[in-house]
Amino acid sequence: MSALGPISPQAAALDKPARLSLAARIWTLALVLFLEKFFLNGFVNFNAAQAAHGLGTAVRLLQHYGFRFAVSFAIALALFIYVRSDAALRTINDEARSVPVRFRWLAPHVLLLVPIAAALYNLYGTHAVHLPFALLAASVTVLTLLSVAALCTALAPWDIWRRGAAAVGHRWLYAAAAALAATVAIVFSQDLWVPTAQITFDLVRLTLIPFLPGLLTEPATRVIYAPHFAVGIDPVCSGLEGMGLILAFCASWLIFFRAEYRFPRALLLMPAGVLILFALNVIRIAALVLIGNAGHPAIAVFGFHSQAGWISFNAVACGLVFVSRRSRWLNAAAAERASAATANTAVNPTAAYLMPFLLVLAAGMISRATSGHFETWYALRLLAGGAALAVCWPRLGGLDWRFSWRAVAAGVTIFALSLVAGHFLLSRQAMPAGLTAMSAPARALWIAGRVATAILVLPLAEELAYRGYLLRRFVAADFDSVPFAAVGWLPVLASAVVYGILDGALWPVGIAAGIVFALLLTRTRRIGEAVAGHAVLNALLSAAVLLGHQWQLW
Repeated sequence: MSALGPISPQAAALDKPARLSLAARIWTLALVLFLEKFFLNGFVNFNAAQAAHGLGTAVRLLQHYGFRFAVSFAIALALFIYVRSDAALRTINDEARSVPVRFRWLAPHVLLLVPIAAALYNLYGTHAVHLPFALLAASVTVLTLLSVAALCTALAPWDIWRRGAAAVGHRWLYAAAAALAATVAIVFSQDLWVPTAQITFDLVRLTLIPFLPGLLTEPATRVIYAPHFAVGIDPVCSGLEGMGLILAFCASWLIFFRAEYRFPRALLLMPAGVLILFALNVIRIAALVLIGNAGHPAIAVFGFHSQAGWISFNAVACGLVFVSRRSRWLNAAAAERASAATANTAVNPTAAYLMPFLLVLAAGMISRATSGHFETWYALRLLAGGAALAVCWPRLGGLDWRFSWRAVAAGVTIFALSLVAGHFLLSRQAMPAGLTAMSAPARALWIAGRVATAILVLPLAEELAYRGYLLRRFVAADFDSVPFAAVGWLPVLASAVVYGILDGALWPVGIAAGIVFALLLTRTRRIGEAVAGHAVLNALLSAAVLLGHQWQLW
């Protein structure tokens, strides 16, 4: 018998799936708790909670602002750890891969949800169980802590959690300070809404006068009357929420990259971001008036109004980061970074996997912003996604794009689940009125663009993002080096849940589809199987919409 020699690490990885890192376990913990929180919300009588007095009011406010603090704290801490990790954290993160998930602890975690739901159901209501409010509130708190502790124990030993928490160091304080500032800002910023809305009203009026000389305004109610359109500027339109977000973003960014920036001049980024976003909010409202006055009120109210704010925030945040990291006046490391980028010709694989999907999302925001009740410019997704795939395709040559009958079977199976779930979760809808109102050629072009996007672009873009990137990113930061066969079931489940949540009302089917497509990929090592299965599913859904008049499926 001949000797086979040592087994390479990559070959060993193909035989034994890699376990989760500590970071992946934390993301799993956060995702599970997030889903369970919204599940438990269904047992709370929110109308009774709003009418509560005394201790009931205190508990409601504590939950309201406590949840916002917890979310802000988790996001800030994750950001701080991500942008400035160290050897101790990386060591503990890698050590967690040798520790299995202890599934037996999931049972007490799930079982504790039953009394938690019962206590929440009776907390503010007049239901069958009549217990003192303080006792019910204390029971919810204690049971929740026990349930979370059981979930943490299932995901990793407490020694791992303790050492990881200790390695975070002062980041805890930074994250807590940022979260506290954000929560307090939510409370006190409400007093600024009315005066800021008045300033916004005055600036919008001054902006519009050159374009609409006959403009009429009513300062007392902050209503602007264009010849064919009117807009009222409510306090929530003041732009304070966006300014608060950009202020928190700039502060967090500067804190964690403080070693790179030149202070105090770098602090100018904060007022610059606030002023730019406030100016864009004024321009957004002025543009909304002009769009509505030009004869497109539906686009102004239902499209542009809802999307332009997020587009502005994303543009300002990305612009500040881009400019400040390349400005030698603001950033001491800009010159060194430019030299390193010139010397390093390596290609970041993340862009190739995520760019098509991100551009499809961006195109969707733009198409909705320029549409009314009906998304007229849906084909922008086809153009953006197709262009991104064409640019990124040379970098994806190492993937196996072959597929077999398994992909067809998977697509047909998920399609059958979609029909069943749609029967219970969706209301039957006819062809949208906006599409019906189009001329026959325009309607045919819109449908062709929608079908082409569904079959040709979305399967590739989404499978690259969710299965090609996210599935393996749960295993390791260097995701491109992780063989598909080395991915365990927990990353499969976690990535499927993320995919399902973003799939809308049919999220249970989305989760099932995510699991099936991920298993196809990990078992065959061919991303083509997942893409083909996804394409078959979308083709059948398109047929059901067009031939079976099941428009709710689109």
